[in-house]
Amino acid sequence: MLYLCLKYLHIIAAIFLFGFGMGSYLYLIAASRTANPQVIAHVARMVVRFDTWITTPAGFIQIITGYALIKLAGLPLSTDWVLTALIIFLCVGSLWLPVLVLQKRLCRMASSAVATGEALDDGYASVYRQWFWLGVAGFAGMFVIVLIMVTKMTPAQWLGLLL
Repeated sequence: MLYLCLKYLHIIAAIFLFGFGMGSYLYLIAASRTANPQVIAHVARMVVRFDTWITTPAGFIQIITGYALIKLAGLPLSTDWVLTALIIFLCVGSLWLPVLVLQKRLCRMASSAVATGEALDDGYASVYRQWFWLGVAGFAGMFVIVLIMVTKMTPAQWLGLLL
């Protein structure tokens, strides 16, 4: 029963991590496309809040429940699919702090533009591009992790099946 409860929490945390993360990402993309500093500042504040208070804790719950599930299942961390998923998760996680920092910068830049009544400058576009591409890399990794979790196969094993 403990295993099933942990698995349930692990899946719910994955849904929150992926769902809130992707939702925040898409909302800030949409807001930035308006080029309206008021819209961007408002959305960026919410994105930072949601990512700090919901998405980040979901990531920690993923680590804790994943480790507990591995131990209960009697799998070593060196199991191919487990190790691969863990490495990718750590790589995606290492992108997380820069993403939060960049989101806060985008929010400050948009809020400053609102306060001064000016348009966003080229600095915003530069920071936005960095944030955008870190998001692409992070979500690509998350898609791969979910595929590993579902199939219990590494990307190399998938390629072996396809070739």
